[in-house]
Amino acid sequence: MKLYPRSRGCVAWVLALAGLVCLALGVFAGETEQGRPSPAPSGEDEGGQPQPQLALTLSAAVQWALEHNPALATFRRNRGIAEAAVQIARQYPFNPIIQDYTWGGNGPAAAGVTNHVFNEHTARLDLELRRQGRYRRAMAQNALTRTEWEIAAQELLVSIQVARAFNTLLYRQSKYRLLEEGLQLTGQVADFTRQLVEQGTLRSADLLLAHADVAEARNLLGPGRSVLIVAENDLRRALGMLGEPFQPEGTLEKGYVPPPANVLIQAGLERRPDLHALRFAVREAEQRLKLEVANRWGNPSLGPAFEENETSVIFVGMWMIWQLPVLNTRRGEIRQRQAELARAAQALKQGEIQMQQDVFTALARLAQAEEVVKSFATETLPKLRQTREEFDKLYMAG
Repeated sequence: MKLYPRSRGCVAWVLALAGLVCLALGVFAGETEQGRPSPAPSGEDEGGQPQPQLALTLSAAVQWALEHNPALATFRRNRGIAEAAVQIARQYPFNPIIQDYTWGGNGPAAAGVTNHVFNEHTARLDLELRRQGRYRRAMAQNALTRTEWEIAAQELLVSIQVARAFNTLLYRQSKYRLLEEGLQLTGQVADFTRQLVEQGTLRSADLLLAHADVAEARNLLGPGRSVLIVAENDLRRALGMLGEPFQPEGTLEKGYVPPPANVLIQAGLERRPDLHALRFAVREAEQRLKLEVANRWGNPSLGPAFEENETSVIFVGMWMIWQLPVLNTRRGEIRQRQAELARAAQALKQGEIQMQQDVFTALARLAQAEEVVKSFATETLPKLRQTREEFDKLYMAG
């Protein structure tokens, strides 16, 4: 195809303009990629600077876990399912059924066909006459309340896990600091032994033993550090943290005077959420049993009926369908619901007994721990200090 000079100029101008547009788009895309912030690694903010450590107390750790623990967030979704079940229970479970029959009617004159379109129309609705709706709504409401108490019980368990992991981390940190102090003291003893060896007070074998003690103390830092890292990761898992830096603040010394066992047992029966959940599980099983007994008799289906036959005779009336509980009386289903109710009641009794056992066990462990701490503070620690002072005197005496 032959192009005129003016056409060639237009084509060249269009190509040049397209090239400039492509170049501008490429430059803009490059600047956008360079200016786009890259995801900051864990422990760093968007500017690449390390995040300040979060001072984490025990109460702050529990609050953080209740807000950020992923397992707890997943468990809380059960409430939406229970609420939907309540909405389903409030709706009537059946829809009306409409049946329409239309036939063409023809025949000999002797048949007397005056209406060539035979019509029959019926409508019916299944009726619940034994309070099934009330039982179903009560069962769903008890299930919702049970779910809420189960969520509260799960929150309590997460709080306990956080408290245990928090105290374990404090213990591991304190123990690791003791290992570091032990290494420092062992190094000081080795330096002091070297001075005594140089003075001729001790033998070279004593210096070798001191160096061996330093090496042993240094080797203890590795396992201690590993256990410390495991304790920190356990706390992070309970908190739902990834790479956020934090520093636990607190002490393992607790001044707690427990009340009598009967007071704790009464408080547990009144306040423990898992027991409340078991109580509402019993109520839910009771309503399920009542619903099964009510469904034993079936639901009659009633409705109006209209018919116009081939002789133009119109019939208007009612019809009913009802399943008589003769062959299947639902004894097996009712027995299952009775067994479920008995199991729920037994689970509640089991929970109450275990709660009382937990109270006595916790009081016994607390008393034993107090005796150990008291013995360490009044007997073990003073003897260790006295022994160290005597060793220092022996070193000075040579």
